[in-house]
Amino acid sequence: MHSLQMELLMAHGLNAAQAASVIEASFSPSSVHVDAPLSNFASTIRNRDMIADFVMPIVDVSKPSDKFFKYGADTFFEEQSATLTGAEAMPGRVRYTISTDNFSTVDYGLMDFVSNKEMESADAPIDPQLHAVKVVTSRLDIAKERRVAGIAFASGSYGSNTAALSGADRWDTNTSDPVQKIDDAIEACDERPNIMVIGAQAWMKLKNHPKLKETILSRSSTISGATPDRVTTDLVASLFELDAVYVGRAKYVTSREGQTSAKGYVWGKSCALIRATDNPGPRETAVFGKQFRFGPRETQTIDAPMPGKSGGMYIKVTESLDEKVVAGSAAGFLYTTVVS
Repeated sequence: MHSLQMELLMAHGLNAAQAASVIEASFSPSSVHVDAPLSNFASTIRNRDMIADFVMPIVDVSKPSDKFFKYGADTFFEEQSATLTGAEAMPGRVRYTISTDNFSTVDYGLMDFVSNKEMESADAPIDPQLHAVKVVTSRLDIAKERRVAGIAFASGSYGSNTAALSGADRWDTNTSDPVQKIDDAIEACDERPNIMVIGAQAWMKLKNHPKLKETILSRSSTISGATPDRVTTDLVASLFELDAVYVGRAKYVTSREGQTSAKGYVWGKSCALIRATDNPGPRETAVFGKQFRFGPRETQTIDAPMPGKSGGMYIKVTESLDEKVVAGSAAGFLYTTVVS
């Protein structure tokens, strides 16, 4: 191919060096390719898993606000004299109280605008409408995650069932004993916890703590089989007879708009042992907390002809929730500042 081109170029009066230069230039990468977006690849950074719905499961309600009944905390713990003296003695009547508590949902929503021009001009694989839904939904998820974390890791949610660890008791020191601390927390609750909720920074120290590793990894086998190389959430759940261990790994931007981006953990350096069930008994239940939800999360696309040259649409995502402590200290225990 090149020899034929050389002959043609030299026939038009170019010498050999000039012809070779023209051929080399004509086949440079920039002369045969124009940069364009890949149609099957786009870069994005996703947040870590959200755990709010596991920590405070959702209860669907038919009204935006209402009441629910609460038995007195001592109902199933109080002892009364049951001795019957005499042939006509009457049994004593049990004493207990029933009260009500209320929930009141709050409306939450965010939106984004996508112009028709943007949708018509977008190159694959960009889908502006789909991307807007994902971004708006993720912002709502982060907001809910922060609200639930603020409740689950707040000392005030647990009454006297809370302790701040310090010094040699913290789980980033080899002198501490997190295994005993977790056992103590579980036993302190009236209703036995079934999950552990722990911040990522605390989990990294707990999973590598010598006391925990000694308890799990020094054995020839575990309930799940052969001894693993590392401590996992499933192994820790099994060790303490819990249903699951949930690690709060989600992050959020802590800097103000316009400043250099800085991120922090949504879940702090705490560890909670709580009771959480998706489907409790329809009449009676004892769980740490619930999300009362009025209607499902809704995603709407709203035509908007006015903005810009050719209009577009608003992507709107909304929900109505009340995240509320229900049994609190009766069904949970919180350790704060478990690591430095």
